[in-house]
Amino acid sequence: MSAFVASVPIDQPNLSLRDVRLYGFVAVFSAGNLLLPMAVHTLPQGGLIFLPIFFFTLVAAYRFGLAAGVMTALASPLLNNALTGMPPTDLLLGVVARSLLVAVFAAVLARKTGRLSPWWLLLAAAGMQLGGFVVGILQGSSVAAALDVLRLGIPGVLIMAFGGYFVLRLLARSGIGAGRNHGTPDAR
Repeated sequence: MSAFVASVPIDQPNLSLRDVRLYGFVAVFSAGNLLLPMAVHTLPQGGLIFLPIFFFTLVAAYRFGLAAGVMTALASPLLNNALTGMPPTDLLLGVVARSLLVAVFAAVLARKTGRLSPWWLLLAAAGMQLGGFVVGILQGSSVAAALDVLRLGIPGVLIMAFGGYFVLRLLARSGIGAGRNHGTPDAR
């Protein structure tokens, strides 16, 4: 089990806004953030529990940096709303705010630590949830309602942390978006 949660080096490639790969990665992660919620919303309160619209934003930001994270954070909820009506328009601002929070937290943690760890991902996802609590209060939700949303999202935060770690390890080992060391945490 300890190998599963080991902290490993990660190299965020420096993708500029002129790099076409950035837009390809954002498109792929935004598509993931479109498809995953479709599957999860078949369950009662699936979106509130599993937080699917934020999963690939976390992955994009942690692996490819702030630009990829912010672009995915903005594109995903807006595309979802336009194509599926979810999240509902009255909740869209809060979802975009939480999406941006997870993108910033993940990108900064990855850049500052230079390490991939489920614990850093957990911190980014938990920060997003706490920020969502504040956003909910600012948007006029009662404290009880905002706390309920916070509580319901605990499984999603854990899935983001440990599932995100697994996906990020796969991306790094495959060399997708490789930087100097081909993106592999175990480069030899």
